[in-house]
Amino acid sequence: MMRNLKILGLALVAVLAMSSVAASMATADDFTAETYPATLTGFKGATADVFNTTAGAVKCNNPTYHGTISGPTTSITVTPTYHECTAFGFPATIDASECHYTFNIGAGTSGDVDLECTNGNELTVTAIGAGTGKCTVHVPSQTDIGGTITYANTGSTTTREVKLTVSLNSIDYTHTKGTGLGACTAGSGTTGTLEGSGIVTGEVVGGGAHIGLFLS
Repeated sequence: MMRNLKILGLALVAVLAMSSVAASMATADDFTAETYPATLTGFKGATADVFNTTAGAVKCNNPTYHGTISGPTTSITVTPTYHECTAFGFPATIDASECHYTFNIGAGTSGDVDLECTNGNELTVTAIGAGTGKCTVHVPSQTDIGGTITYANTGSTTTREVKLTVSLNSIDYTHTKGTGLGACTAGSGTTGTLEGSGIVTGEVVGGGAHIGLFLS
């Protein structure tokens, strides 16, 4: 009887230990700021954002992303603004009308992202050359984007920021035929990729004073 109790006790200890490990592995890190509410701003990191489609590549050298958080969270929603973009070898504009990204962080320091657009809107890339539209790419709302985003802390105290390394795939899109030399044809795809990097910094809402932002 005593021997059986010892075996049962050891088994219980093992189960509890495994449960503890599993729980710690499943626990996601939080985006955390020194004070709340906090304004978050994302900038281009070491590499520009490059979106690859069957029509060609879209590249932005100066994207920015803005959002706010009111406490520690495993997801942040940001509104994008794009500047200094090219598409398929032509100057381009990107209209993110009523679209935003929700960045989710899972266990450890990796996560994913969703593109959410309201009222049937979509993210639109328009390439323009010699005064004519060369190609228009439409990216609709989607929550099944593949790949990963890796997060890392950088800096110290009030200069703390979060670095992002982006490697996404399985992005859905369509492109509308343009006109003139170099125009794209009509088409669509489900295997678009996005590669890039970024840095997210925190500020006091309304004040502009920099505050530390980090994963905890």
